[in-house]
Amino acid sequence: MLASTWHNTSGIPVVFIHGFLGSQQDWDDVLAILQNFPQIRPLVIDLPYHNQSQHIPCESFEEMRALLALTFQSLGHEHFYIVGYSLGGRLALDYAMNVGNPYLKGILLEGTNIGLSSSQERVERWQNDCRWAERFSQEPLKDVLADWYQQAVFAHLTPNQRAVLVEKRSKNNGQDLAKMLKATSLAKQTYVSSTQIQAYSGKITFIIGEQDQKFRQMIETYSLPYCLVANAGHNAHSENPQEFVQKLIQFILN
Repeated sequence: MLASTWHNTSGIPVVFIHGFLGSQQDWDDVLAILQNFPQIRPLVIDLPYHNQSQHIPCESFEEMRALLALTFQSLGHEHFYIVGYSLGGRLALDYAMNVGNPYLKGILLEGTNIGLSSSQERVERWQNDCRWAERFSQEPLKDVLADWYQQAVFAHLTPNQRAVLVEKRSKNNGQDLAKMLKATSLAKQTYVSSTQIQAYSGKITFIIGEQDQKFRQMIETYSLPYCLVANAGHNAHSENPQEFVQKLIQFILN
C-alpha cells in the first residue's frame, strides 16, 4: 500500500496524486485552502520511488493500478474523487479506464496527457524517456534536473522558479526516478480517446493553467472537457492554488 495521509476526519474523500519528482507535500498550498471547506476530506499519497513510498517498487501500469486499488481500500465503500497532476493524472486516468471502480465518482486531471495515438509517437517517446532515465541513473541529480526544467512544458518558469524546483527535487534518488520514468512512460500508457472520456460513467474534467500551451493545444485538438486556471502554467495547483481550489470545489460540489 502506498504511503498516504488524511487531512480531515469527515467529508467527501478526495485523493490527491502528485506528479513525477513530487510528493504529498506538493499539495500543501491546496490543503491549506481546503481547510475552509469541511465538505472535503483530502487524502494525499506518495507514488512508488517517491518520498515515504520510496521503498515500494513499480514496474508497469498494471502494478500501479494494483497499488492504487490497495491504497483505495482505506476508503471502504465511500464514493470518492481523484485529483491527479501530470504523471499522477495519467495514473488516475489509466486506473479509471481499466479498473471500473463503482465508487469513483470523478477525476480532475491537471496537466495530464491522454496517451499517444500512433506507434511512431510511442517509439520516439520511449527513446526520449530512456535517455532521461539513463541520465537520472548516472549523472548528478541537480545537473539532470537543471536540464529537465528547461523542457518546453516548463517554458513559463523564471530562472528563480527553476532553481527552487531543482533544489526541492534534488532530495529524490536518481536511480529510483529512472525506474519510475521507464515503468510509467507515456509510451506505455494506453491511449484514451475523447469518446471514451465523454462516455466515462463518472465525470472527467481537465484543469489547465492558462499559460500551459502544450496542454491547451491538446484540449482543443481533442475537444476535451476542461477549465482554465488564470496566471498559471503546467503546475497550476502550485502557481495559483486559490483559483485551483475554486475549480476543484465547483467540480465536486456542483
